[in-house]
Amino acid sequence: MVTIPKDIMDIIAAPDSTKMIATIDEKGSPNVATVGSITAIDSETIAFAELFIKKTKTNLENTKKVAIIIFKGPMVGYQLKGTFVGFQTSGPIFDSFSENVMKLMKLQIKSVGIIKVDEVFEASPGKDSKKLA
Repeated sequence: MVTIPKDIMDIIAAPDSTKMIATIDEKGSPNVATVGSITAIDSETIAFAELFIKKTKTNLENTKKVAIIIFKGPMVGYQLKGTFVGFQTSGPIFDSFSENVMKLMKLQIKSVGIIKVDEVFEASPGKDSKKLA
């Protein structure tokens, strides 16, 4: 695991950032989904609400491999690669996500996915995908 730099955590927290999650199935076929609820719950851990991610959920449970891309505006982006830990259906993280998603989207979540971050890369246009952490 690595520590996510503060400036990247701020972009993850920004409500106007675009967030996508990429997974692979057991045959190596990729899948990408927009997941706006992606949040850094601490400097090593990403969490997201399970709403409409059937294929993503299956891939995470089977392969544990995940990449997340975060963009703020057209020129600032980062990629985080990590290991899927599991889905939580109760507890303080679940309760917080459930409350926030209900308030913002009027939807009930099924669970909260937890990812431990292994690597962080620059993904801004014109940059060289430099490893940052």
